[in-house]
Amino acid sequence: MDLMHFVPSPGGLHIFADLARRHADPASIEHLRAAADRFAELLDAVPGGRASIDAQIAESSRVALEKREHIAKQASFKSMSFLLGHFCDVLTTSLFLVPSANGRRVDGIEVHRRLGLRRMRPSTPLALLSFWGEASDAMKENAISFETVDGETGAANPTGFLLPEYSTQPLPDLDVMRDGEMTTLVLGANSAGQAPTQLTSVFRIRNGWALTPEARYQSLRGYVLHTPCREVVRDVYIAESLYSDATPQVSFVLPGPRAAMRPPRGDGHRHFTEVDLTSSIVQLPLGPQPYDIPGVVNHAAVVRHVLERTGHGMTRFRGWRFAMTYPITLIEMIWWLMHPSLDDRPEPDGRG
Repeated sequence: MDLMHFVPSPGGLHIFADLARRHADPASIEHLRAAADRFAELLDAVPGGRASIDAQIAESSRVALEKREHIAKQASFKSMSFLLGHFCDVLTTSLFLVPSANGRRVDGIEVHRRLGLRRMRPSTPLALLSFWGEASDAMKENAISFETVDGETGAANPTGFLLPEYSTQPLPDLDVMRDGEMTTLVLGANSAGQAPTQLTSVFRIRNGWALTPEARYQSLRGYVLHTPCREVVRDVYIAESLYSDATPQVSFVLPGPRAAMRPPRGDGHRHFTEVDLTSSIVQLPLGPQPYDIPGVVNHAAVVRHVLERTGHGMTRFRGWRFAMTYPITLIEMIWWLMHPSLDDRPEPDGRG
């Protein structure tokens, strides 16, 4: 089965047979041509043809799965770039978890970087950042809120989420789009068709997570990729004073309101909303972090600038990195923290 997915198409096998005539006896050539014809009949008889057969082979062959998945993701990048009208070479996110000022919750500091951002059609708006939050007049004490790096809400001045020092100048104008409790910062249409080729943004999440988790799996962050990318790199750093036994995992799901309620399962059974994508997480070396990402210019300088600005320049972190080539657009990736010491506690409702 590992070999089967390498077999050329029936047409390719006939071409091979014609070229091999002077190197093999006629009986062998005719045997190959007959096998190619039977292969064509098989493909015609299977709904979905070759793609369906490859998908079935991938169920039991890791080699076939990784090869076909890469081909499919690359094709998806090309098609979605055309349909959406924009793309990005590299997208990175660096999420830092730190104790909240109130001592009862956990805050987040997140840095986003887009390198090689391109708009293929001038009329195409670009969604840069979406976040949830209650109206300011309805917020309770210790409510979750999203702020600029300097602690502002950002509604009046959305460019406060951008870092001019590490972005292409001049900074673009941003539109603030609100849909209920969801706010999205959008890079509007540009008659010249240009977009900043390098854009760095940062925000703070106040009171985002419980200091003491209540279940084995704790949802950290969900990302719906709005811009087709050639590569995405997502880092998570946890202050050493937090979640001492936790390890991260990722899942990929169709976007929906209850996605964060379905932790990844280890029994081989997937929820119908889960998307099966190969992935791996690398734990970064312990000790002082260099924060570098290969191929991403000035990344360590950006991160250190943000940490110093938020008062965490000397905070020690444990870090993990997830990287993927040709991530799938509009599929949600969710970071989870798994707490082994909470094995006996019930999972959240909706695991399904």
